[in-house]
Amino acid sequence: MSNVIKLAVLIIGALLIALIVRVVVASVSHPSKAVVKTQKVRVSAADLPQGLLLRDEDLAWKAVPAGSVPTGAIVAGASDALELKGALLRHAAAAGTVLSADDVILPNAPGFLAATLKPEMRAVSVAVDDVSGNAGLIQPGDYVDLLLTQQMDRRTDSPDLAVSSETVVEHVRVLAVGSEIQRPKNGDTPDALGRRARTVTLEVTPRMGEVVSVAARLGSLSLALRSFATDSRGPLAAASTAAAQPAPVWAGDISRAVRELPRSRQSQVVAATTPAPAIVRPVTIYRGSEKSETSAAPAANDGAPPLPTLPAGR
Repeated sequence: MSNVIKLAVLIIGALLIALIVRVVVASVSHPSKAVVKTQKVRVSAADLPQGLLLRDEDLAWKAVPAGSVPTGAIVAGASDALELKGALLRHAAAAGTVLSADDVILPNAPGFLAATLKPEMRAVSVAVDDVSGNAGLIQPGDYVDLLLTQQMDRRTDSPDLAVSSETVVEHVRVLAVGSEIQRPKNGDTPDALGRRARTVTLEVTPRMGEVVSVAARLGSLSLALRSFATDSRGPLAAASTAAAQPAPVWAGDISRAVRELPRSRQSQVVAATTPAPAIVRPVTIYRGSEKSETSAAPAANDGAPPLPTLPAGR
């Protein structure tokens, strides 16, 4: 009986050892996946040039391991996370580059407007109203053209040339609208920035600044918003202008009535100033018994009745 018990104990021990070995082998062949904690950090959504005023489209979130978050990175959900929208990019950034506070100049930082200007560029302000300023929809960072409209009626007698409009400056960047140099956040109405603004500050070359100053004296200025989807977003894109300037648009180019007005008025003036055809009356001259007839030029008073003729027998 003791041998049977010993045999049973050996069998049970062997089974336990086999079970332990099986569990160990299974754990080695199928290791459990460790859960890696990640955090989202701010990165550039595309290749961004130096000096760019950042928009929502320029920024993205990227998940990285929590232990690999770069120093100074902006982490989603952090209480001290900076808002990079509207900030100025200090240097060029490739797509996917992690952005930090050292990579940008925030709008509320001292000297932000001067830092926004590209090398050799100037800031010039123009007066606008709700109509010429696109009803406050133009915001800092947008690109615009500057249109000059002039009343020429005091400089010409031709109705065709009474009003002219031309583009004097092309593709310039808006630096500020009123006193605001930051784009509104999502959900804000344009009234908070642009609708009540009376000035718009543009980034121009020194030559463009002179053109804008003279244009402001010649007539009224209007802003034409350009598409932000340009071929180049480099630092020199705003300073480039078209090689051939388009011809001005005149009143006669737009209105058919204005084009026809000079001819109708000219015909009226010609009709009023052209003298009526002269009426030549015969004159009978008697010399004794001889009678002769001749023509005479009309008298000054062309409306006077003709002189009576003498009887034939006299």
